[in-house]
Amino acid sequence: MRHLLAPTLTVTLILSACAPSDDAAYPRLLPTDRMLAEPALPAHAGPARADPGPVRTAAVGRADALRARADGLRGPVVDPALRDRAAR
Repeated sequence: MRHLLAPTLTVTLILSACAPSDDAAYPRLLPTDRMLAEPALPAHAGPARADPGPVRTAAVGRADALRARADGLRGPVVDPALRDRAAR
């Protein structure tokens, strides 16, 4: 009798995972063109759009710094002089 406990528990867990769930728990699927479209801003957001504010300015500055850092890392991993020495 004891050897039936594990398979019974496994089957019970598998079947409980297959139970119907609330559809509101899942995100609504959208067509790609709607997902990639610019968001529609309400009419009262006009002044906010004109002035990006300090948060956006700081984010743009951080992004520029990260791009510059990435450009610096695009060089060769091993400098050419060391590569020549290793080749000899």
